[in-house]
Amino acid sequence: MSTPASREFAPDTAADLRRSGWTIVEIPAGLTLALLRQHGAPFRGDRYFRDLAARVVEAPTRTQSVAYRPAILPGSLNRRYDECEELLAGFNRSVPVGCRAIIGQAAVYVQILWCHCQATGEFPLAGGYTWASETYPEGHLVVGVFGRERPLVVGPHPKSGRGIGVMPLIVPEEGV
Repeated sequence: MSTPASREFAPDTAADLRRSGWTIVEIPAGLTLALLRQHGAPFRGDRYFRDLAARVVEAPTRTQSVAYRPAILPGSLNRRYDECEELLAGFNRSVPVGCRAIIGQAAVYVQILWCHCQATGEFPLAGGYTWASETYPEGHLVVGVFGRERPLVVGPHPKSGRGIGVMPLIVPEEGV
């Protein structure tokens, strides 16, 4: 079983997730969007960092295992953030015991999208956005992929949900 300190999937849970088509990655502690940018993440422009980042509440990541599928949750497109949270609550009934599905931090999504591209040559979510958990005065952040050369887009989105879905992430429950 995993422990709160390790935030890893139990070996049998990890095997079940992989058999079900999930990819598991290890997210290091301390990632932020600014740090990912410093490390060369292919962000499209600097508007987020120049004009918006100061108004975003972003916490550095914690070390943890994360499982993802490179796709938007069916039925989540064009839904508001709170509606996507409700969809994930229902989706949680299908995840393995000891895990939960979440809307992740923007830095986690950027790390996953960038690493997925490095491993496969393709960015997931091409031409689309996923909600991220960070808040902004007018809504939440979104992370998207547009183009081939510096495709990662991060920005705030109002509460409408127009054009946004959610790429669910599965994480180990704390204390399991």
